[in-house]
Amino acid sequence: MSRHRSRAAAAPAPGAPPPAARPRVVISTYDGPASPHYRGGGAASMTLAAACLAGDCEVTVVTAARRGGTELRDGVRYRYLPVSRAGPRAGQLLFTALLPLAARRIPHDLWLESFTPPFSVSLLPLLARGRVAGVAQNLSGEEMSRRYHLPFWRIERFGLRFYHDVVVLSPADGQRVARCNPAAAVHVIPNCTEVPELAGQQPGSGEHILWLGRVGVWEKGLDLLLSAYRQARPGLPLLLAGGGTRAEEGKLAALLGGGGQPAGAAAGASAPAGHVRWLGEVSGARKRALLERSAFLVLPSRHEALGIAALEGMARGKPVVHFDLPSLAWMAGDVRVAPFDITALARELGALAADGDRRRALGRAAYAAAVDYGPDRLASRYRALVAGLLGVRARAGSGPA
Repeated sequence: MSRHRSRAAAAPAPGAPPPAARPRVVISTYDGPASPHYRGGGAASMTLAAACLAGDCEVTVVTAARRGGTELRDGVRYRYLPVSRAGPRAGQLLFTALLPLAARRIPHDLWLESFTPPFSVSLLPLLARGRVAGVAQNLSGEEMSRRYHLPFWRIERFGLRFYHDVVVLSPADGQRVARCNPAAAVHVIPNCTEVPELAGQQPGSGEHILWLGRVGVWEKGLDLLLSAYRQARPGLPLLLAGGGTRAEEGKLAALLGGGGQPAGAAAGASAPAGHVRWLGEVSGARKRALLERSAFLVLPSRHEALGIAALEGMARGKPVVHFDLPSLAWMAGDVRVAPFDITALARELGALAADGDRRRALGRAAYAAAVDYGPDRLASRYRALVAGLLGVRARAGSGPA
């Protein structure tokens, strides 16, 4: 009898409305866990955002892979578009072309679109059934136009006009979006990194200078860095940790004079000044060890959205030397150099390598600033974003917002 009463009490009253369905959120990102080409900081942040939203929403991640299919992981459904076999460039174009078709087939109340090079923007705001918010992990139009001599920047600027909401990594990118679309609501949500306890490690202490990132010689300023290092000849070796496309790795190998072999083989042995080693792509414990044993990081990029590698170094108490770009103004515990001035960069590399006291002071400031970029902060910001965008319309999903 008591068991019967408890079941009856749990049942909804006659005529009561059915329980509200959870909001349906889709995140599209070309650079995802299964991508063989990039797997950068943006992919990690989008994966974390998906996981943190899965507690309150039905979350689907649409991303690139070699084979199509679906997978359920950590409460998130992954839908793979089979475009990666086409290579990184053609794959990006195919992924952008397929997104509107996916948006017509996948039910959603909100679609978070992580922008994909070379255009950044797509037709999703015009064709999706639910609300669309752009996520500008990288506004790549100008860089792609310079590289391929095609007007990608014009398409990017025109397409931004159709987005009512855009997430950016920094206020500088927010200003770029506002210039293209003054009516858009701009939401600043930086990428994040784990911020471990420093324990007994001394901030700014280490045995090498570290560059960490995706190999893209012009964009990442690796040519400028190697020239500056030759001039500076500091007492610390320079380690380059990262991989990229075959073409970009070939360019780096040519600069190093090592015949295209990373991981400290021929490339390291014959590197400029005898102190440069290219380690290739690193991850996991090896990456953590490189960060922890570095004296400081160098970020010589000509173009950078946020600088996730710099943030990873700051989270371990490491100063960062970088060109003074507007998108990097968020940093603390850093050394800023006039943009693309090789002589000034060489001077700072040499000075910081020789001054342990300065590195320790800068490292403490860098670590204090990194605390605001932990995963918990990103999770709370994305939860607030989704709640604000959907509001009471969370179950609509039947037409544009």
